[in-house]
Amino acid sequence: MDIAKGIGILVIVYAHSWFVASSPDLMYPILASFILPLFFFLSGVFFKPEQPFVEMAIRKADGLLKPFFFTMLLYVIVRAVLRGQPLLPDIGGVLYASVDTIPWQAMWFLPHFWVAILFGWVMLRLIQRLKLGLWASGVLMTVQLLIGIWALPLFWQLPVTLGEHTWVLPGLPFSLDITLISSMYFVVGYLLRDWLRTHAGSWLTLVISILLFAAVFIPTLDTMDLAQRRYDHWLWSSLLAVTGVYACWALAKVLMVSAILTRAMTYIGQSTLILLIFHGEIQHKTFDLMARLGLHPFLAACVGLVAAVGVPLLIGEVIKRVAFLRFFYFPFPVRKATEPKVAEHR
Repeated sequence: MDIAKGIGILVIVYAHSWFVASSPDLMYPILASFILPLFFFLSGVFFKPEQPFVEMAIRKADGLLKPFFFTMLLYVIVRAVLRGQPLLPDIGGVLYASVDTIPWQAMWFLPHFWVAILFGWVMLRLIQRLKLGLWASGVLMTVQLLIGIWALPLFWQLPVTLGEHTWVLPGLPFSLDITLISSMYFVVGYLLRDWLRTHAGSWLTLVISILLFAAVFIPTLDTMDLAQRRYDHWLWSSLLAVTGVYACWALAKVLMVSAILTRAMTYIGQSTLILLIFHGEIQHKTFDLMARLGLHPFLAACVGLVAAVGVPLLIGEVIKRVAFLRFFYFPFPVRKATEPKVAEHR
């Protein structure tokens, strides 16, 4: 699990680099087709829908919303002080929490992830209540996906006029308009949890999944980008997501043959939140600095990529050691319920 998350966050860091920005017709659609479904899927694998809804919602908010709002509100306040940037519109954008309303766009994922998990809980409880089997659940998820794809354009870049003012709607708050799609991958991860936990990936299955991915991608060039409300084809884009997710899972199994790689990727996977929050600004600022110093764009991008991984990991170590920061960036410890004491016989 942690190794697969580590692979996923490294792909995200790379996807926000100069290398992918310079390859919008190849690298971008390849990576975008599976990277977000990977995180929804992996979270579903180890989810426990039997937990009470309110308790689950609070714990997930503690782990996702707390670091998001602390970081973004602190950033816009500092920016307002240093640059004279208008503060109230920025705060409104942070509270809206869509990709087009926050300054660090990669962080749109955190508030939406919270919403997707909550809706996933509802759908899993429904599946359990109706006692649906795997195939019936698959049909339900397919219908949910199709409705979600159909609804994608309804709230995206939509002109809204109130009185004499017109705004362009940047999706719904917390990207609620893509919840049917994102939570579908979350639920599917849960439904396939038993198979995935016992399935032994190998070099063979990794190669087969890559070949299947290429067989779908090369003739279609389809992809998805949920942040931009893009889902090119209900079947091909979904197949690319599934094969891409499986390739990451198989790669994680393959990497476990090396103790050093296992420890390194596990550490990176456990630092996913910190990397997601800080990698974007660090990578862009480092690349700009290297370019101004006269470094070739390729070399500047290499330096930026290394900094985008290394510096957030160092920041994470600092956060672990500072109680104030740890309070905002890490969830509160979950207290295990103690068993009632047996009354002593008199």
